[in-house]
Amino acid sequence: MNIRKCEAFVRAVELGSLSKAAEELGYTQSGISHMMQSLEEEVGFPLMVRTSSGIQANSEGEMLLPVIRQLLNTNESLEQYIAKIKGADTGRIRIAAYPSVATYWLPGIIRDFQKDYPHVEIQIIEGGSDTIEEIMANRQAELCLYAGGEGKGFEWIPLRRDRLLALVPPEHPLSRESAVPLEALLNEEFIMPMPGYDGEVRFILDKLPRWPHILFSACSDYAIINMVAEGLGVSILPDLQLENYSHKAVALPMEPPQERTLGLGVPQMKTASPVTRNFIQYVKRYVEGMN
Repeated sequence: MNIRKCEAFVRAVELGSLSKAAEELGYTQSGISHMMQSLEEEVGFPLMVRTSSGIQANSEGEMLLPVIRQLLNTNESLEQYIAKIKGADTGRIRIAAYPSVATYWLPGIIRDFQKDYPHVEIQIIEGGSDTIEEIMANRQAELCLYAGGEGKGFEWIPLRRDRLLALVPPEHPLSRESAVPLEALLNEEFIMPMPGYDGEVRFILDKLPRWPHILFSACSDYAIINMVAEGLGVSILPDLQLENYSHKAVALPMEPPQERTLGLGVPQMKTASPVTRNFIQYVKRYVEGMN
């Protein structure tokens, strides 16, 4: 007996409507009608009657309903057991991510995921763009979360735009402005992220006729923030990093506005493990909930 026909029969009776059941299950009206006709031919007698209030099971259908529901429950258990064998709720996921994403996104995502999949081991590898792309090229991670994954040899899913902000000392004249013109950075001492962490900043500075004087470089966003707060120079950092970190430095939008697109990369979605595909859905859901 076809399990999809049984499922359609149960939902039609529960909803009292073939059209509602078709809409819920993703079938056409004619498609679900054909399924019901085929099911009745298979069992050898009618299962439903039409009344003024909608579809109802007839006496024979009422007798079969408990058995069919038990069949559906057994089938669901079977599918879950097969999923376990395939690794949908066990196994390991290695995630390459920006430190900011690892700090501010992944804890919430993993919390939600672990409630449903407590036996999945999760490893987080933090790094800049160069490190993440090398990890993905060598297949050392199942997925990555960072910015700029278009055309990098893996499937890319954009998730969220993230503003890039100018960071200035608290007593700096620019701190009183509503936005910082890009050209205003030319005459400032600049604190640059280290190579591998500086892709977005380089892209912005390349828009200027020349670069400002690079006074310091640091691979830690927190070090940069604190150096700016102490008046050692200005910098550019993403909103994701700044909005969650208490500091004295002043973060301002730039004119024209600058942003990056954070997203998710996976070598090939069609070959990703079931547990990886499940985790990706939790990432999407979490980020959608931030909007």
